[in-house]
Amino acid sequence: MRAALAVLLAVIFAAAPARAAFEETGAGARAPGMGDAFTALADDAYSIHYNPAGLAQLERPQFAAAYSKLYAGLSDGTDIGLSQLAYAHPLARGRQGTLGLSWERFSLSGLYQEQVLAAAYGRQVLGGTQGGKLYLGATAKLLARSFNRGAEASNACSGLNCSLGADPVLSGSNSTSAPDLDLGLIYRFPRRLQAGLSLQHALRPNVAFAGDDKLERALNAGLAYKSLWMSLAGELKLRRAADGATARDAIFAAERYFPSLDYGQFGVRGSIGFGSADWRQFTVGASYRINKIQADYAYLIPIGGVQGQSGSHRVGLSFHFGAPSADEELAQEMLEQKKRMTGGLPAVSTGAPGFGYEYAEQARPQDLSDPRLDAVRALILQRRYRAAKVAFDALAKAQPMGPGLERLGLRLDDAAYHYADLPEPAARPDKGVVDAIAAYLNGEDREALLHASYALSLSGEDARIESFVQTLEKKTGLKADRLPAGHSRGFIDELLWRVEFAHTRGNSAQVEALLTDVIRLEPENITALSRLGSQRYLLGRYLEAVQSWEAAEKIETRERELVSLRAYLKLAREAASGKSLPGGLAPAASAPEPSLERDGLPRRASPVPNGDPRQIEALYQKGVEHYARGEYLQASAMFLRILRIDPGNAPARKALDRIERARPAR
Repeated sequence: MRAALAVLLAVIFAAAPARAAFEETGAGARAPGMGDAFTALADDAYSIHYNPAGLAQLERPQFAAAYSKLYAGLSDGTDIGLSQLAYAHPLARGRQGTLGLSWERFSLSGLYQEQVLAAAYGRQVLGGTQGGKLYLGATAKLLARSFNRGAEASNACSGLNCSLGADPVLSGSNSTSAPDLDLGLIYRFPRRLQAGLSLQHALRPNVAFAGDDKLERALNAGLAYKSLWMSLAGELKLRRAADGATARDAIFAAERYFPSLDYGQFGVRGSIGFGSADWRQFTVGASYRINKIQADYAYLIPIGGVQGQSGSHRVGLSFHFGAPSADEELAQEMLEQKKRMTGGLPAVSTGAPGFGYEYAEQARPQDLSDPRLDAVRALILQRRYRAAKVAFDALAKAQPMGPGLERLGLRLDDAAYHYADLPEPAARPDKGVVDAIAAYLNGEDREALLHASYALSLSGEDARIESFVQTLEKKTGLKADRLPAGHSRGFIDELLWRVEFAHTRGNSAQVEALLTDVIRLEPENITALSRLGSQRYLLGRYLEAVQSWEAAEKIETRERELVSLRAYLKLAREAASGKSLPGGLAPAASAPEPSLERDGLPRRASPVPNGDPRQIEALYQKGVEHYARGEYLQASAMFLRILRIDPGNAPARKALDRIERARPAR
């Protein structure tokens, strides 16, 4: 038995040339599927293990559990297992940093075990919405190891002589513990690139049962490219080898998710690594993600290292809590829009958020411009909703009710139930309610929820507005945009912040939609009008840019801004009239991509041809593919040009496709 124990312990002491205990075995199943090249990515609860700075990237709580069977197939039947639990909790949705707790247990056939308890904290310390961001983090750990003595501890043998008494090696202390510390940082560049650095075992803890056995420090440096559904990572791991030299291991990894609207997301990943002492590694992994649950699997294929084994198998399960992150919301929005465009979603709302009656003509209420509704419309304009309902009922009794009139009657019921009448709105919340009711009665459901959400954000705890908003949500299948309690930004500022967020990801369609929403709520918001003009100019929509900038010019009072606006208007008017564009380029059906001056205005652009929306499906599919690869500018341009492409102009379509494929990533 002593020989068996010695063999088992030898696996621990010989598994790595750098140290005798607490060998790096990774955490979870997702990161090991990428060869543990996770220092720069570090975007889940296992950041506690890899790089605590990554905790600052989490926007909602996450719990994760994993089990690993390491070095399966060893000839002596040794069973080596690793169990792990981790929990990360963002404070104030991450604005005050993120706390993390983890536990892991390494067990070798019940004879030897290591345990690690860890508490971590990560936080953003520098940066804003447009520039780079710096995250720092630290993990405090308690390392503990122990072994079972067995019968050999009190009955040592030498050959056939087993009367030597207690074994001096196994009779001493069979457990030990020591504190430890890991440090990490991540720098996120403005465009999808991240760099990470982590220092493990900063305290060089002594984990010897007797004497001295200090763990060597390890330094990991990585670079990662991260888009919505794809990640690429490269990492260099430095550690001290047994001979005192510095061992260097390099790992290259990739991860790709394939999303679907109805069946969740499937992910695949893999890595290849090589380094000192002929170390080589190849890993593969897979994931399935649906709603707030993700299951991961990884297989580490033996190439070098411990011999006589068939590889390591790892499985993990993670749960998210709370509202989805901004990236997750964007992903879901893209999928839902694609399916609706391609006919996969019903035109009439079935209760799924994001789709209301305005998407289906057959589900709209009767148009209030109908001459039969003149008296009803006049009362609605006076905000006398109960009186309008009475007038409507009288009309309904005098003539047959069609489906449109029935739907209008139901909506009038909703309005009159919450607001019998409203005085001339003086406060901004009341104005928001009036606009919401008007949009609701006209079948403009999304706009109704927008105005209602704005009114709710301004009213604080107004139970009446909250009840009205809940009715709108129930009847339209749309979800109101509620700001969390204690949110640091107001509703308009939040929309403008989302504009910046979308802009940094090159999502032009989202930028324009958000700016349009701001203008709906505040028609004289100069920031939104100016930005919308610039956005439309970049896309070659010069007449629309002129309209936006002219509206901003009328209300702008700052002389310096007026000078800039007038200069921009001159450029847009010349471009719209067919004159030479800035930079000396003539208008063309398909021009090279816009280039930007330092102040954000284009030096050159091109008008977009008029077109027919019947080619939406093919173009939208291509746009989604661009988006999946993180090529947001290309995707945005594709989406915005869908309705302006002539489906009969094959050369123009092919030219646009070539231009989009050739455009360099930004």
